[in-house]
Amino acid sequence: LGLAGIAPAVVAAIAFGVQYVPVKKYKIYDGTTFQWFMCSGILFVGLLAALLDGDLQLGVPPKVVMGGALWAFSNFAVLPLVKLLGIGLGFSLYHFQNMIVGYVVGRNGFFGVPSLQAAFPGSLYICDLGCGLILVSFVALLL
Repeated sequence: LGLAGIAPAVVAAIAFGVQYVPVKKYKIYDGTTFQWFMCSGILFVGLLAALLDGDLQLGVPPKVVMGGALWAFSNFAVLPLVKLLGIGLGFSLYHFQNMIVGYVVGRNGFFGVPSLQAAFPGSLYICDLGCGLILVSFVALLL
């Protein structure tokens, strides 16, 4: 893989691992302010990255707007979910549904995404088995 692939993965793992740490220290009330600040920060970092990369175009594709709106809504919903179920079960449920929806969209080719192609005979069944193991692990967490 090399450093070009591993370094961003390490940075992402650290960043995603600490993004909700301030939630434990400060009152979030219903989560609206926290969600607004988090989404604004992500928007500005994305705009800066697009400017630096020269990839900023006039107009925004409707699928991008819809995807961002759905993500913002789910991000808004995760904070009350964590308050209700606790951080372990709440985040497990949140990320479980994110992975399953992402896998189903990619596997079946919904929303204009090219469907997952088999790398070798039977490889898609291995992917399905992995998705099933995620389901089993989530159910085990509930018990």
